[in-house]
Amino acid sequence: MDKDRLLRVKTACPRNCFDTCGIVAYVKDGKIVELAGDTDHPITRGHLCSKGYAYLHRTYSPDRIKYPMKRVGDRGEGKFVRVTWDQALNEITSRLKTIHEEYGGEALMEYRYGGHRDLIAPLVASRFLNLHGATVLGGTFCDASEYAGFIYTYGSLQSVPDEVWSEHTKCVVIWGHRPEATHVHMIPFIYRARERGAKLMVIDPRISPLAAKGDLYLQPRPGTDGALALGMANHILKIGAEDAEFIKEHTHGFEQFRRLVDEWPVERASRVTGVPVEDIKEAAEIIATKETIIQLGMGLNRYTNSHNTVRAIACLAGLTGNLGRPGACCGFLDKSIQNYLTLKAKKVSFPDGAPINKTRRFVCITGANQAILSAKDPPIKAIICWRGNLVPQLMNVRKTIEALNQLDLLVVIEQFMTDTAGYADFVLPACSFFEQGGLTPPYGHRYLQAQVPVIPPLYESKPDIEIWSELGRRLGFAEYFPKGWTWLDWARLIMPEEIPLESIISPNGPYKVPQEIRPEVPYADGKFPTPSGKLEFVSQEIMAYGKDKDGDWNPLPAYVEAIESPVSSPELSAKYPLIMISALTPVRTHSQFINLPWMREIEGDPQVEINPVDAKARKISNGDIVSVFNDRGKLRVKARVTATIKPGVVNIFNGWWVKDGGCPNVLTEIFAGGPRALGNAIFRMDDYSPAGTKDGQSGAYGCCLVEVKRGVE
Repeated sequence: MDKDRLLRVKTACPRNCFDTCGIVAYVKDGKIVELAGDTDHPITRGHLCSKGYAYLHRTYSPDRIKYPMKRVGDRGEGKFVRVTWDQALNEITSRLKTIHEEYGGEALMEYRYGGHRDLIAPLVASRFLNLHGATVLGGTFCDASEYAGFIYTYGSLQSVPDEVWSEHTKCVVIWGHRPEATHVHMIPFIYRARERGAKLMVIDPRISPLAAKGDLYLQPRPGTDGALALGMANHILKIGAEDAEFIKEHTHGFEQFRRLVDEWPVERASRVTGVPVEDIKEAAEIIATKETIIQLGMGLNRYTNSHNTVRAIACLAGLTGNLGRPGACCGFLDKSIQNYLTLKAKKVSFPDGAPINKTRRFVCITGANQAILSAKDPPIKAIICWRGNLVPQLMNVRKTIEALNQLDLLVVIEQFMTDTAGYADFVLPACSFFEQGGLTPPYGHRYLQAQVPVIPPLYESKPDIEIWSELGRRLGFAEYFPKGWTWLDWARLIMPEEIPLESIISPNGPYKVPQEIRPEVPYADGKFPTPSGKLEFVSQEIMAYGKDKDGDWNPLPAYVEAIESPVSSPELSAKYPLIMISALTPVRTHSQFINLPWMREIEGDPQVEINPVDAKARKISNGDIVSVFNDRGKLRVKARVTATIKPGVVNIFNGWWVKDGGCPNVLTEIFAGGPRALGNAIFRMDDYSPAGTKDGQSGAYGCCLVEVKRGVE
């Protein structure tokens, strides 16, 4: 193919991923004919993952939703008829008006998550929802508790960029993170550090390809990482390997932390975690004596104790002085760019002079299904779902479906007939990111690239901004949604002077954001944005924020057993002795891509990973059809017998659709990480921190006990 004769357009992947890859689309006669990685991108360097190369299949899939549809059968039956956009929008707005008149604005709620991480369309949607007076959905079920752990220890969450630490660090610790699946462009930087002589340590209940290449691998029982970190700290203090000068000059509350750590000799940590004593000691000594980068992953968020797990690991870095240097840091993502742009964006979501109630009802997404079932005065009667697939992704599928069945209106804006779309009253065809503009701030690096429309919208699909703006105009807010405005007009309202808009739009970009927005070496001056100005072993902020709130507000990173585990739930464990985790796979972003034949061919049918020891005890062979079950539900999947998973643990990959028969959330309960108790997930806007960064409440998907039996029960 002669690429010189093709239109070449730069854009960026907007999936919920660390990498936010630079993409080059080659276009002929209004159609994308080839995709490639952007060789100008300093991090992704011209390479895409399997999902990136699958975008051609996804964009031009014959299964795309091509036109608006209206439900004609029972909810969930999947019977729809084609309607026009005008009819769909007229009927949707008519129902929204009726619901508003009867119940008020808070009877409407959006459901949105990370299906498409562009920033601009959600701001336009928030403008509509704020003007309407809708219930606010917020928090995250991916990272909020981990984020809170850093906020209460360092005062912020920042990381040294991969291209910096890889040239300086002497040890890389990958903890609860699987970059082979979720952060593939970190791998070359790990290899670069290894070439320089750095050690590699991996901590994960599943043996990964990266772990096989490391110097030390630790395999803790899921949810016990906090105990592991405290055991390491105990050994470091016992042998006198702490950084006394850093502790004296830059930390607060060390003596209280020492007393906590004294309770965790390595023998106790070994009993709790299942990690051998000598491995804990070796890991502690490596971290203490090397310039170490500790890279955490989302896996640590999946338990009710996750905020203090992360606090314990963050304190371990402080204990050893592994902060504030090019090769020493502890972090897991860096939302500095997103946070900076969001501060500038309030003029979009809260237009000047508009009568907006800022004390409205707030729902934490982790328990959105529970909130719908519990909400009163008013009840939640309408949901507009977009950029998310709540049926398979929220914990406890049965409760999610029960919640959807009590709605008066469910509108789903989608590209495919997902589980959630099957329950909708109206399904509206969404554009792919190649068909609309946007801006996705990266959280895994510091380079910004706009998504520009590469091709016109396919079929009858419309850009998300256009859909939300039209809803606003039809519901009486026309002055706030100027006719003909595109993503560029809204982008100009939020872009700061420090980031010229033209610098991130094809053919330009990606653009390296200034140090003032994302520092190259966080905490290099030894100062932390905490109440004391220091790293806080004892958190003053957690005591202040949590004094009138339910939850676990211990100012020390104490270890508490997860809410559903063999230790905390011995009677339940007698029936269901295996811990089920739901890891991420390289060929999907949560529930996206699994409907593509190309990706399904790679992944195959739903499977449960089970250790040979557990399989033998149950007379299960590799490839057998098995039942995975507990009191909440049952799945019928294939067994994959593998020594890569710890005995006593099974894994079913996250993201399977319910209709495919492998959705792990059929088995999970609505549990959340700390520090704040989730309750019914209903709060108030003025009593909840931005994005849950102080409240936490990540989804505790790993607090799930199951049994596995051969055959189908």
